Amino acid sequence: MMKKGIWIPIVVLIVLGGGVAMGFALNGSDDIALTDDFTSSFLDPDVETDEGFHYFRSEKNNFSMWFPAGYYIENDPVGYESRDHFEFLNIHEDQSHSNEKEYWGFIQLKYRGNMTEHDAETQLQILLKDFGFNDQYEELQTENAIIYYGSSYYKLEENRGVTYDPATHSANQYFALIQSHDAKEFIVVDYGLYCEEEEPCTINDEQESRFFNTLIQSIRFRK
Repeated sequence: MMKKGIWIPIVVLIVLGGGVAMGFALNGSDDIALTDDFTSSFLDPDVETDEGFHYFRSEKNNFSMWFPAGYYIENDPVGYESRDHFEFLNIHEDQSHSNEKEYWGFIQLKYRGNMTEHDAETQLQILLKDFGFNDQYEELQTENAIIYYGSSYYKLEENRGVTYDPATHSANQYFALIQSHDAKEFIVVDYGLYCEEEEPCTINDEQESRFFNTLIQSIRFRK
């Protein structure tokens, strides 16, 4: 089902985090994930993934995931940090290869180690306050992790962020907390969709939801 999205000023991007999906596989020669020296240094082409993704391993080897084709990691101290128990990545979509979509994306990912169950619960409440609609989220138990995730339609009203029900408004903000079973590690993922022009744009709900679910379920803790 296709619904209408909204335009959000670029300045809000820094606050929100988020991102948009590649619903297709890019030609290797055109894929910025492979041509960008910084981004490609984290990728292993010998590990198999689904079409449209590459295998990614973090600098400190805290986690791995499937990295989306057409995206690149911001190589800047503001947008990238890697320490033993903390890793932070801003991941941008290459707008020149957005497959003629009316919107583009941004993923913000944060890894934390040496955590407790209380730390994870606190982080989930922060996510729900910032991005959730009426504290709505779903829980998924997998062999590798416990995943808490949700989505909303986010809009600025009088300089204040307001969320709406994604069942009635096309979701432009996705969020997830991926927690290790021993509760000592977790990863926060924010994924937002941004219209290219200052007007509503058409968002493919099914494609974006499928992309986000694939992304968060591909994450593996490695320590």
